[in-house]
Amino acid sequence: MQDEFSRVGIFFRIFERVKSFSSVESKRKMKGSDYYNGKTKLMRDIIGIRIVLYFSDDIAIVYSRLSKLFNIVEETIDKATETNFEPIRINLVCQLPLENIDEFKSIVNDNTIDATFEIQLRTILSEGWHEVDHDLRYKCRDDWNNSSDLSRSFNGILATLETSEYATLRLFDQLSFRHFKSKNVIAMLRTKFRLRFESFILSENVSALITPVILKEYYKIDRNEVVKYLFECGIIMPLTLENFLFLINYRFIKNTHLTEATPEVLSSEFKNLVEVVKN
Repeated sequence: MQDEFSRVGIFFRIFERVKSFSSVESKRKMKGSDYYNGKTKLMRDIIGIRIVLYFSDDIAIVYSRLSKLFNIVEETIDKATETNFEPIRINLVCQLPLENIDEFKSIVNDNTIDATFEIQLRTILSEGWHEVDHDLRYKCRDDWNNSSDLSRSFNGILATLETSEYATLRLFDQLSFRHFKSKNVIAMLRTKFRLRFESFILSENVSALITPVILKEYYKIDRNEVVKYLFECGIIMPLTLENFLFLINYRFIKNTHLTEATPEVLSSEFKNLVEVVKN
């Protein structure tokens, strides 16, 4: 999964943990001794993975990709309401791959624990808030009795962070537009697509081909559609800015001069990708 995200170039961090015996017992105690009965209710988060994304618009894209990579058996995706602000959870319970289930059951010899793992999707600004919430509110709810006003205020801090995330996206939109107007090719591409490129160097030949007209074509492309395509096409190549320009031209722009300038090794890969995407 980490290699998949790195291949596409999105900005992310991944954290993993396996519940300790004491943590498992603590959760049983909090839920009640009969809650996890091994039949109608199983503990499904003994293995936890948290994917933290730099930009909020990548959440939906990554969720869509995860739904294709794993068998999701349960999901909790809260929806925001106008009248009551609460944290928005995106928690996915996924089945372990078949080749790992027997090994898991041999290690975790407990019929109340399911052979699943949980994925939580977060943004980087909300990650710290969720950590504080989990350790100092969720685990000790009695501390917040008779303090609903403070609890709501604490939720309001997350609302401020979500507003900041939206403002961050708009800021980068404005910055990329300024670079587009000033014909700053590299800065426009970097701020518009917000991907972790290995190199931002463009050869003189390629730079000369990015005329104002072509630059406008790149600027008009929907960034989220590009990221979805990078996931779906399965391309494996050094994610340099120049290679990215060639791929996006091949898929979206189709400029003849850029096509002719594309190295043969990439052109061959791109032709194979068309078949993969069509199928």
